[in-house]
Amino acid sequence: MLIFVRILANAAVEYDIRQSLDREAFKNLKEITLDCMGNITFQDDFAQKEGDIHFLVLDGSGEAVLGQYPKGCPQDIEINTKRLQQVTEGWEHFYIRDMRKHTGTKKRIYLRAIVCKSDAYSRYRMLECLAYASILIVFGIAIFCGVLLSGRISGSLREMCAAAEEIGQNRNMSGRMEYEGRFYELAVLTQANNRMLDRLEESFQQQEQFTADVAHELRTPIAVMTAQCQYAHGKTVSQEDYQEAFEVIERQSLKVSAIISRLLELSRLDYDRRQIEKEDVDLPELVQSVCEDLQQKSGDTLNIRFYLEQVHTVGDIGLVMIAIQNLLTNAVRYSDKDSLIEVETGTRGNMVFVSVGDHGVGISEEDLPYIFKRFYKTDKSRNSQGFGLGLPLTMKIAQKHGGTVLVQSSPGEGSTFTLLLPDIK
Repeated sequence: MLIFVRILANAAVEYDIRQSLDREAFKNLKEITLDCMGNITFQDDFAQKEGDIHFLVLDGSGEAVLGQYPKGCPQDIEINTKRLQQVTEGWEHFYIRDMRKHTGTKKRIYLRAIVCKSDAYSRYRMLECLAYASILIVFGIAIFCGVLLSGRISGSLREMCAAAEEIGQNRNMSGRMEYEGRFYELAVLTQANNRMLDRLEESFQQQEQFTADVAHELRTPIAVMTAQCQYAHGKTVSQEDYQEAFEVIERQSLKVSAIISRLLELSRLDYDRRQIEKEDVDLPELVQSVCEDLQQKSGDTLNIRFYLEQVHTVGDIGLVMIAIQNLLTNAVRYSDKDSLIEVETGTRGNMVFVSVGDHGVGISEEDLPYIFKRFYKTDKSRNSQGFGLGLPLTMKIAQKHGGTVLVQSSPGEGSTFTLLLPDIK
């Protein structure tokens, strides 16, 4: 770096010397005139030496009429007005500039400007030393600031690493990193890490809650089946008791199978293990088919009123059927017997919808944000008939098709669930 600076400095100095030589020579040339007799005369402002520059007036043969050569400069140098000459004599270097004075006669007069390189450089030596000193000072300040900044940054990074290590060792997902410095990038990094920890903490909490919910939902039917098996092994059990025990075991095994099936379906959708078929889905036809199946399974006459507009969507018929079935099953489950259930299909903007409304118990405002979470039940005693998996599965199916599920509910007045799917147009 210093070598590069020195080369640039030398080039700048030489350029300045040449410019000064030309400028002063041209100015002094104007001070030379001829009188009426043809003799050379000089104005008062003519200077034989200006700073480090020596001026000589030469005749046509190159002999000096006025002025002296600087010490050590050769005197037998030919006149050359076309370019700047550089002459070396021993250890000294000289710059020579020749200019012709046009007199309007045949008499030739030349002005020669000479400067010794070492003399000229002595003027710039102090500036050169100051430049080097300034460079060293700037480098020193830069190194000091760099060390100071790197120390602060590395210290903050060490604190963040220590916090992360502590969180990992103690498995305490509630711990967070703190940074109160002025480095924007480190503040952004800290915030990003804390957001990641928030998601991890939420994920771990959901995993723990999911494990507890699965264990609770499976424990009850398995306990019932185990009790019925023990009862059936009794010595005084009649044929009717055997039959009843088998029926209880069958019902509970179907319940376990239903829970496992829905969990597997959710898992396949979560990790894209279920291929979504692209088929034309006639929503009114599918709604009527689901209602007929539900009617046959319940054995009772369902009070369903239809408001069906002919709409279509593109998606997996099997999955869309499951979503509609879940909404209708919930409407029947949480409504009184013979209570009116209203089913509607139609369009909303670029979406089609299936709306299922009931006049049942409704959902409280504090429960609404959580109804699409797995195993969540509005009945905190967990004695309701459902598993808490129907609505999460319905929402997941809607999202996989580019749609969503909306809900409007008031306690004691009923609920309306709306399945939104992309229009086929």
